[in-house]
Amino acid sequence: MDLKSAIESILFVAGRPVPLKELVQAAGRPKEEVEEALQKLRGERENSGILILEQNGSYLMSTNPSSSAVVKDFLNAELREKLTEAALETLAIVTYKQPVTRAEVEAIRGVNSQYTLRHLLMRGLIERSPSPTDSRVNLYRTTHEFLQHLGLMDFKELPDFEELTAKVLPPEGFAPPGTPEKDVTKPEGASSLDLQQRS
Repeated sequence: MDLKSAIESILFVAGRPVPLKELVQAAGRPKEEVEEALQKLRGERENSGILILEQNGSYLMSTNPSSSAVVKDFLNAELREKLTEAALETLAIVTYKQPVTRAEVEAIRGVNSQYTLRHLLMRGLIERSPSPTDSRVNLYRTTHEFLQHLGLMDFKELPDFEELTAKVLPPEGFAPPGTPEKDVTKPEGASSLDLQQRS
């Protein structure tokens, strides 16, 4: 068995970061040989469309950053065609609040999100794991596949949440929570009876 070919196949089918320990176990070869094969593979793929990246001791396949623009355009179009507005909204919440519970997602959206979260899980865009403080609760976070859909290499490349929300203006006439009722004024010259009749 060619060790480089075996490692490459494992990383391809895994679709996630694979710890070095798992690669050693799967290949059945000494750690030093696996590390050497990984370095050779990374060197051979340095200028190809698919790279082998190392993240915190784990290895994964990813698209070349030089192709990120075209990959991002292609996958963003595909993502929008196949995901509903509810799914995109939920995915955005998970992205910026992760790790987040289903209850927190539903508190923000104001609707039951069980089906939408399940749909995103099936698409491989999010994953869940038990909460370290309460085993009855699951935590949701985005996956590496989600980053690939956006053509990104790291979560640090995502737009800053504060910058995004700063550009969003409230609807005309919107009164922020906590605004005293007297601040929402009636039209000049209108009586309370007029307003009741209009409503």
